[in-house]
Amino acid sequence: MGKAVLYIRDEDLLESLKKRLQEQGFAEIIASGSSLELLSETQAKHPEVAIIEFCAGDQEICATVKKLWDKHAIPIIMIAQSSDLKDVQTWGESVISTILAKPVREEELGAALVLSIAAARRVERLKEEVSTLRESIESRKVIEKAKGRLMERDKLSEAEAFRRMQRLAMDRRISMRQLADAILLTESIGG
Repeated sequence: MGKAVLYIRDEDLLESLKKRLQEQGFAEIIASGSSLELLSETQAKHPEVAIIEFCAGDQEICATVKKLWDKHAIPIIMIAQSSDLKDVQTWGESVISTILAKPVREEELGAALVLSIAAARRVERLKEEVSTLRESIESRKVIEKAKGRLMERDKLSEAEAFRRMQRLAMDRRISMRQLADAILLTESIGG
């Protein structure tokens, strides 16, 4: 595995997590001393996961966790006292991958790491897929609009206009979207 960034105030927990993460195969473990340092280390080093200790009443860490997720979308594992789990869940439901109760058991940490990283990768793939679909829909709209202009201008049927666009795109070795953009541009300049 790669890198993990930690923001843990409890020194014993910090040392224990460092050791466990090394055993889990993390090559670099970055221990941050403040929430600002956590953000800057994440920005600079691009870790695979963030592990953060929750302290009740610490509004700064709540805001930092939200910034971490919004800006970097890395999986975030929160560690909290059993009595604080509900509070963490309430404000962190949309940004936290996993919540672990103290004391953190070895098998729970391992499972949380695997599941959190896998979930983050799925989210990333879904974001890429959504982006591709949006691009495809936008291209279809532009192609349809250009096809409509050809139909109107040259009195072609829909099928004829589409075949003409296909032939022109192949002859010029450009995509249908590029051709459609060119048709619409020349129509706007000439019209």
